[in-house]
Amino acid sequence: MSRPRLCVVVHDVAPAHWVACERLRDALYRLGDFPVTLLAVPRYHGQGRDAAFEDWLCTCAAAGDEVALHGFTHRDDGQAHGIVDRLRREVYTRGEAEFWALSFDAATQRLQAGLDWLRALGLRPAGFVAPAWLIGPQAWRALRCQDFEYTCTLRRIHLLTQASSVTCQPQVYSNANAWRRFASIAWNGALARSHAQADLMRLELHPGDIAHADLRRSWQGIAARALRSRRACTLHAFVASQPLRTAPAWTPP
Repeated sequence: MSRPRLCVVVHDVAPAHWVACERLRDALYRLGDFPVTLLAVPRYHGQGRDAAFEDWLCTCAAAGDEVALHGFTHRDDGQAHGIVDRLRREVYTRGEAEFWALSFDAATQRLQAGLDWLRALGLRPAGFVAPAWLIGPQAWRALRCQDFEYTCTLRRIHLLTQASSVTCQPQVYSNANAWRRFASIAWNGALARSHAQADLMRLELHPGDIAHADLRRSWQGIAARALRSRRACTLHAFVASQPLRTAPAWTPP
């Protein structure tokens, strides 16, 4: 039997978070020389391009990291409708659920613009992950029309070329304030123990996770323990290793 896998994913990779992303990547290198998946945002919150950042992104890819597309602006510019939608888009995601309420045409335009950006850098992204893992019905349709092999939602990795999915709850932290950090450390410790026998563990990190010593100790410990028995790989490598499946894909809401 093949060894279980560990996929480490770094979110919000953009010029605004470049220093934090470099620190995250360096901290991961200290645990071992293994590839990670970098979720790159073309125009984070409307920010312009940065040639030096783009060179760094290409250097990481040349060293073996995967670069996947992570939205376009990472900002939800739409208007929430109703209490539940407002809670989801303004509180839970803090206004960053970019692909939750886009029309088919708007989603297609942003996906294509993101692909064009990465391809102009010589990168060929196999995956797309929406900000906050939220993909609305029309954006889902648009995504299926593009040349991506996979996407991720909160609890699943979707194999787009097979129309199937793999269940996997990610290890993810909240760094907004002290009590959220405390709660997420406790939650991730319990989740890591429950995943001990799982085929795949997803450790998904955000730039702010490097700034707090308590969070850093937690995710570094989880990664170090996982690496004793798991083989680290990128999301794309995991998806490419999957046999043909017949399970139904995620049905958008």
